[in-house]
Formats: sequence, structure tokens, C-alpha cells
Amino acid sequence: MIDELTTGRTPVVIASEINTMKRQMEKILLVHAIEIGRRLKEVRAMIPYGEWGDWLKVSVNYSQRTAQRLMALFDAYGEYLSLPPAGESSQNRAMLQGGEGLQTKEGRTLPNLTFVQALTLLELPEEERAEFLMEMDVEGMSTRQLKQAVEQRQEARREAEQAVTERDQARQESTALRDDLDKEKNKNARLAAERDSLKAEIHGLEKVKGELEQEIENKKASYDKLKERSGYKTIKKMEVSLNEAYGKAEANKIAFLYDSLFKTFKELAYEMTKFAGKNPELHTIYKEKIQDFLHNALREKL
Repeated sequence: MIDELTTGRTPVVIASEINTMKRQMEKILLVHAIEIGRRLKEVRAMIPYGEWGDWLKVSVNYSQRTAQRLMALFDAYGEYLSLPPAGESSQNRAMLQGGEGLQTKEGRTLPNLTFVQALTLLELPEEERAEFLMEMDVEGMSTRQLKQAVEQRQEARREAEQAVTERDQARQESTALRDDLDKEKNKNARLAAERDSLKAEIHGLEKVKGELEQEIENKKASYDKLKERSGYKTIKKMEVSLNEAYGKAEANKIAFLYDSLFKTFKELAYEMTKFAGKNPELHTIYKEKIQDFLHNALREKL
């Protein structure tokens, strides 16, 4: 204990030195991993197609998955540094060993990450990774904390993407509903126009009917007068004339009702044809109801 106090070498001091060395070692590992990734990409461009896996196994004892991760590290962080070749200044080598102070020509500095942290951050898209580094104290996080934070970030991104998808789907559905509503409005307008046209025809027929009924009444009055003055033949002729006038009025009424029934049945057939493709089961039910109605109506009424 006395020796520790005189020399200043305590377990706390030694632990601090060890942790500092561990941190420097992890940074050096990251720098070298990036540079290995650079060289793997370089050699992959030279290797013939189909021989990449064999070359990795024989030449550097890497699996393709390991090589892919190292190249991904270079793609993400390679712009920050380049490995100094043999014979270059000791200053550059000191920078490489410490892993700090390395910058691009634009002055961008390599993030202060360990190898494991750098690999973990590869799970985030590039633009989101830069934002994450600015917002979070990555250097002060444990590996578990960093993985948890990355997973939360990914989950938030997935939820945001899902929200955008649901919003776009809702917009599409809203547009489809508006289109259906417009079609329904146009259909209603067409039906209203046909209804008004039928009303006008009914009004005209009622007017004709009134005129014919008045004509019948007039002929009846004339008949009564002639009946007093004329013989049997003259009276019979008047009866024939009256029957023809009455028959004409009834025929017009039947013709109008037939035209209305024909138009209604034609429209019903058209709508049933469209409805068959949308809801076959309900179409079959209505089809049977319509057939029963027509059969019973013809059997009982005509």
C-alpha cells in the first residue's frame, strides 16, 4: 500500500491505462479493417467471375460474408483515411496507430468509433447514420446500448414507412371513393332526367286522356240527342264510334305502361349484369326473386 502511494500506481490508474489501450487497439482495428476492405474491393475487380470465393479462402482465409462486411466498412468510412505505404513519414503512421485526427481533403474527420460500433452502425442507411452520430453519444455507449439504440432507430423508421404507406393507401382509397361518388351522382342525374322525361310523357298522356274522355262525353251527349231524333241504325253507328274512341284511349294507356315496363326491365337487366361480377351470390338471389315475380305476375294478372 505504501509503495502504491509513493509511486502513484493504483488499481484505478492501471485500469484507466488498460481501458485507454483497449480503446486505442479497437480504433486501430477499425482503421485496418477499413483498409482491408479497400484492398478487397481492389482485388475483387481483378478476380475472374466465379473465382472470388476460392481466392478469399486460399489467399486470406476469409469467408465471403466476412469479406463483404469489411468492404462495407470501407464503403462507409473509407473516405476518411488511406493506409500510408511503407517508407511514409512517421507522423502519418502515428496518426494511423492512434486512429484519431484522420481527415478527408474536405476536412471531414473519422468518427471516434470502435470496430464493433462501426459494424453495428452499418445497419443504418448512410444519411441516417450521420444523423445518428450527431444525436447520440456513441463513444460513451456499450455495445449492448448501441445495438438497442440502432434497433429502436430502425423500428422508428419502419413505423414511419408504414405510416407513409398507410397514408398513401388511404389517399388512394379516398380517391376511389370520390370516383365512385361522382359516378353515382352522374347515375342519379341520369335517372332524374329519365324520371322527368317520363313525368312529362305521363302528363301528355293524361292530357290526351282528358281530351278523349271529353270527346267521349261530347259524343255521348250527341248520342243522347240523336237517340231522340234518329232511328236504330243511326244509334248503332254512334255506339261503334264511341267504342272506337274508348278503345283508342285504353290502347294509348297500355302502350305507355308497356314502354315504361320495357325501359324499367331493360335497366334492371343492365344493372343485374354489372352486379353479377361484383357479388355473384347476391346476384343469384335477386335473379331468382325476379324470375319468381315475373312468373307469378304473368300467371295471375294477364
